[in-house]
This record gives sequence, C-alpha cells and structure tokens, in this order.
Amino acid sequence: MKHINTLYIVWNDGNTLGIPIIDEQHRGIISTINSLYYSIQTGHGHEVTGPTIAMLEQYINVHFKTEEALLLEAGYPAVEEHIALHKKLVDKTTELSIIAGDDTGPEMLLKFLRGWWLSHINKEDRKYAPFLK
Repeated sequence: MKHINTLYIVWNDGNTLGIPIIDEQHRGIISTINSLYYSIQTGHGHEVTGPTIAMLEQYINVHFKTEEALLLEAGYPAVEEHIALHKKLVDKTTELSIIAGDDTGPEMLLKFLRGWWLSHINKEDRKYAPFLK
C-alpha cells in the first residue's frame, strides 16, 4: 500500500537550472503534480482534476510567457522551436481538459504531467539554461 504522504515527484538539486524565476515556477508545476497525486491517492482525484487543469492552464500561460521573454531577450537560437513545444503542451493540456471527466481522467493527467516534467523541463529547458546564465 502506498503512503498518502509520499510525493509523486521530489524536487532535488538536479532539477535546478540556475535561473531563479524559472526554477521557482518549475517548483510550482511540481507542487501541482504532487497535489493531484495526493488527491488521487486519497480518493478525490475526480474532484480536483478540473480545478487542477484550470490552475495548470493559467500557470503554464504565465510560465511560458516568462520563459519565452527570457529566451527572446537572450537571443536563444532555438527559441521558435521551444515556443512550438510550449504550444504542443498547451494543446495537450486542453485536450486532457475535455476528457477529464472520464474514469481514467485523473490518472491520465498525472501521467501526462510526469512525462512533461521529465522530458520538457529536464531535457528541453536544460538546452537553453547556458544562454540565460
């Protein structure tokens, strides 16, 4: 049996890019993921899926605007490619919000968010970190 106090993703120094506002916003994303995980573990996943998606949509809007402005200002050469990745993430989040009421909605959202964290933040965002430091 899982302990309900266990975090789904634990922030560690290896997740830090060294750009304070971006790192802080990434911690917020992790907090959202861990809150959804906790709700699923306690049997309240369906109750919080809709609000979690709404919160996430607002949060990623602010985060992506912050990140994109920093990348443009720094003259990051792959900025258009990175912005395209952001658009895909927004589109996928919107798609998940449509099916959030399904039986598998909360778990599907959790799986998506974990994949987003592992690939986008720890791989894609790491590519631009040297340009912003």
